[in-house]
Amino acid sequence: MPKGLHRKKTAASRKLPLLFCLLLLLIGIGGLYLKYNQQKAVETTIVSQPKVAETTDKQTIEPKNAISASIEQKLLKKNFSGTVLVFRHGKIILNKAYGWQDQTKKIYNTVSTQYCIGSVQKGQTAYLIMQAVKSGKLFLDEKLSDFYPQIPNSEIISIKDMLNMSSGLRIDEKKIAALNTLDPKEILAETVKQTTVAKNASYSYQPVNYVLLAGILEQVYQTNYQALFEKEIIKPMKLTETSFYSTKNKKQALSYSVSPLGPLYSNTTASSYADELGTGNVFMSAEDLYHYYQAFYNDRFLTTQDRAELWRTYPGEEYAGGIYTMKDNMHGRGIKARFETIANFSKDGQTGIILLSNVWTQKNSFNGFAQQLYYQVAAAS
Repeated sequence: MPKGLHRKKTAASRKLPLLFCLLLLLIGIGGLYLKYNQQKAVETTIVSQPKVAETTDKQTIEPKNAISASIEQKLLKKNFSGTVLVFRHGKIILNKAYGWQDQTKKIYNTVSTQYCIGSVQKGQTAYLIMQAVKSGKLFLDEKLSDFYPQIPNSEIISIKDMLNMSSGLRIDEKKIAALNTLDPKEILAETVKQTTVAKNASYSYQPVNYVLLAGILEQVYQTNYQALFEKEIIKPMKLTETSFYSTKNKKQALSYSVSPLGPLYSNTTASSYADELGTGNVFMSAEDLYHYYQAFYNDRFLTTQDRAELWRTYPGEEYAGGIYTMKDNMHGRGIKARFETIANFSKDGQTGIILLSNVWTQKNSFNGFAQQLYYQVAAAS
């Protein structure tokens, strides 16, 4: 073999082990890098999981049976915008949101979206009154004159009369709206000033009863209504998606009316919500409203006797304590600023349906429709 060729082979043979070692080194480094990245990915996943849980407190519950699936289809046909929660024998079988929370920003409603519950809040004011009665701070037969003696006939109007809206109290709400104020003290002062009384004290749905009840609560507890609501309802009932109207609260839905061009937004002033002291300036998610009603049936909050007395109607009437006692069920309804809230549930509180919508007009009310849906759920129970 020629010497030159031997030298070339020898040099080449020396380079092979070096290249092989270099290749092994690169593979080893690559493996370590890959392992490092995998470990970081695991760490990132572990770290990020609690954050997801914190931001998604309540989960969508898809239809769990044929009943809830049927209800969903009926809602879709009506282009329902809002949240529906259906419960049967104390268990939620549907909790789902539809439509826009903010159409301009393309933000969809979720099960955590909060809607103005309107007059459903009257039931919560009534609950606060009953708590005051339980603690001996107030009596249902106590007279309005003990708190607002300047109101006509106040010496013969009882707290129970006001709870049942059978007091004869009246007011021109336009005069309160003209104040254009956020100050509850101004609203209460003008309400007391403008309140009159009808000759006939039979049932008449007049929100002024509950504005004055809110004022009575403030006197009894020596605190403002909102602080009392938060202390006696939100905190003990662990309601995490309940708040008073605020432009800064991004969980509160905007409301729309129905038009030929689709949902039409129209701004509602903060003072308009403030006017509804104790009667319609609270926002809630459907699940929080459900938990509120469940708490209402818990002896820790109200005994059966307390609840029966609060919801005791006068002969020939249906309304008492912020809710209607119907033949087959309990019924709560609230409308404010194109929001509509409806709660229909069995008299034992175990089966029912809650609808919260942020698209409403007089012709597009869900009231009768929600009652039909309740009958569908109850019939299957």
